[in-house]
Amino acid sequence: MKINANCEIELKLAIAPGDVGALRQSPLLREKCISGPARRKVFNIYFDTAVHTLRQNGMALRLRRTNGRWSQTFKTAGVASGALSARGEWQEVLPGPQLDLSLLRETPLAELAERDRLHLTLMPVFTTVFSRTVWLIELSPGQRVEIALDQGSVMCGEKSLVISEVEIELLEGKPVAVFDTAESLLEHTALRPDNVSKASRGYQLLNAPPLAPTFASPVKLQRKWRLDQAMQVIVSACLAHFAANVDGALTTDDAEYIHQMRVALRRLRSAIRLFCPADAKYICGELRWLTSVLGQARDWDVLVTNTLPLLIDGYADAATAEAVMRSARQSQEVARAAARAALQSARYARLHLALGRLASVPGTFTRLTSEMPTADDTKRDRGSKPPGDTRALCIARFAAAEIRRRRHHLLRHAAAMTKLSPVELHRVRIDAKRLRYTIDHVASLFDDKRIKQHVNTLARLQDLLGTANDAMVASALIKNIAPTERFMHFADGWLSAIRHIELAEIERHIRDLKGLKPLRAQSSKHWQKKTA
Repeated sequence: MKINANCEIELKLAIAPGDVGALRQSPLLREKCISGPARRKVFNIYFDTAVHTLRQNGMALRLRRTNGRWSQTFKTAGVASGALSARGEWQEVLPGPQLDLSLLRETPLAELAERDRLHLTLMPVFTTVFSRTVWLIELSPGQRVEIALDQGSVMCGEKSLVISEVEIELLEGKPVAVFDTAESLLEHTALRPDNVSKASRGYQLLNAPPLAPTFASPVKLQRKWRLDQAMQVIVSACLAHFAANVDGALTTDDAEYIHQMRVALRRLRSAIRLFCPADAKYICGELRWLTSVLGQARDWDVLVTNTLPLLIDGYADAATAEAVMRSARQSQEVARAAARAALQSARYARLHLALGRLASVPGTFTRLTSEMPTADDTKRDRGSKPPGDTRALCIARFAAAEIRRRRHHLLRHAAAMTKLSPVELHRVRIDAKRLRYTIDHVASLFDDKRIKQHVNTLARLQDLLGTANDAMVASALIKNIAPTERFMHFADGWLSAIRHIELAEIERHIRDLKGLKPLRAQSSKHWQKKTA
């Protein structure tokens, strides 16, 4: 398959400078390289207006000098699935270092409201200088990629950031070639998926804005999509949510980054359970591992920032309270270090690529388990084994059946809430999460009013269950750091009271959920009216 000349499909991976030698010695580069390594110096000047018109519209415009020749490149925002991105790209050779906007008349740049004044308002905003080493790889006939190693810096005035990354660009064939290449390199080189562009890093320097955690975005589905189509969109959104918070978790102590990554992982696990693709067992196992590592960091964050300050305020012995907080902060740092190590590990990189492959490559969705419900508009709450090839089922009716099944499980397990054991309470918490995230994934297929009722009730229920769980976790963590038995007894009493209050409130919200009308997939007439 030939690649559209105006479409760039690539996978970006970060590499530590000390690992570049291992990359150059990779067996893939020795055995599959048909051209290279070719080395050249690259100098880029990025342009924008004073109010960053291009950036606000997801665009980038640059002049590039390579081997004494100038070119102009215009890029648009595209679809990103974690590290894989597909975006519009228009490149032209120029006689010198001056922009020629006339060459971009047939691009999205010409659709901007400010297009008539751009030639007057565009100005240089930052530059990049790096050495690029390129290998042309042929994995098999008709499957070609370009591997580019970039090392240098992005600069804005006196500020700069290091560039050390590998880009794998699809030249010919299917996107699976990009993932195959990355996985082969990972066998011998430490790489980390990273979809932050050089332009994005330049804007970071230009504005010096503080990093901000990224939250989940709504997913838009089409009611007649097959299950595999819906799965790819949902997994892609979850993976993008996770990836957007990785840099913040690696470079700051803001606990919200790890929290948002855990939310993204829970949403991913929910999606994998919902659709059960062919490699679900491996992916779910690795998601559990990463969730556990990040969960330990999150548990200590909650204890240090939320729970312990309240306990310390109510405890009379300041010296004991200070010792407990000091020990908790030490454990928090250890857990954060473990989380950062996991995010930079080859194990995480392989998981990320497996999810990226699932979200980006057609044909990876091959089976559903017997746990999955049918898409028939049945009145039964519990599903049965779907007959035949379930990929042909439409997402709307399948989602409605799955929501009924998960709702049934939650209400059944939550009976007599205040009498549940810790194990049974954990089961209810899991059921609530699975129902909440399933509804989040497919909300665009249902009536807005009923969706809001379910989401609001489940969100409050999940918060209450989370607070009760935090109290149990805090009690276990404090046992490891409490300097005196007296403080431990005080903490247990305090946390038990919190849990008791939350359980009573949880029971009320379970009743509210039970009283809501079940969700039904929208009719074709309703859908057409909504999307008109």
